[in-house]
Amino acid sequence: MKPKIIIGIVVAVVILGIISSQLGGESERIDNVMPVAEEIIEVDAAPIVSEVDVTPVVEETIVVEKLNCLGTAKCFTGIVTKVIDGDTLKVNGESIRFSLASAPELKGYGGVDSKNFIETICPVGSTVTVDEDDGYVIGSYGRIVGLVHCNGVNLSSELLDSTLGYLDDRFCDSSEFAELKWAQKHGCAKDVVVETTNDCDESYPDFCITSSPPDLDCSDISQKKFTVLQPDPHKFDGDKDGIGCE
Repeated sequence: MKPKIIIGIVVAVVILGIISSQLGGESERIDNVMPVAEEIIEVDAAPIVSEVDVTPVVEETIVVEKLNCLGTAKCFTGIVTKVIDGDTLKVNGESIRFSLASAPELKGYGGVDSKNFIETICPVGSTVTVDEDDGYVIGSYGRIVGLVHCNGVNLSSELLDSTLGYLDDRFCDSSEFAELKWAQKHGCAKDVVVETTNDCDESYPDFCITSSPPDLDCSDISQKKFTVLQPDPHKFDGDKDGIGCE
């Protein structure tokens, strides 16, 4: 072969080797490149809680106390809004007249004193219990008639005990409160008839009184202004007008 051809073939082989070497190196470098993995980081997300003002529910227990009233008529509590006089006041704006107890009119002697007394023991703003009198549910001149309990006391009884008022004994026969001790003490007690199982003296036909002895005076019996016939052994009819213990 000619020398030029041989030289050309050798050059070509060298060039191809160089190219092949370069290609192989690139391939090796590519193979050595590690793939980049995408790392997924899982994060525990805290629950989103909206801020709400939670107020605990408190169950309120309301204790209703049983009022200490008698009978079946009205029974209620209220606030004293006005003291009218010694035997009448207003509770929640409604007039309440004391049962069995009366006080003088304001313009009369002792009227102002009795009002001041009631204002002292039961001033405006006090809480009271009103027990309507079963015997007077129709009221009195538009007023409820009943017992008023204020600051632990019965105003009817307190008025009578103070001697600033007096018992209205006309209503002892009909008031449901006439049998209570305070009413009995101040004059609602039933008359005690003096009688015996033996003989009743004919000088006293209205009720039975034994003949003397023992000798009785008017202070020994509860009856007043009764019929007396002669001879009147107990001398109840001193002026002999036919009426005893006037």
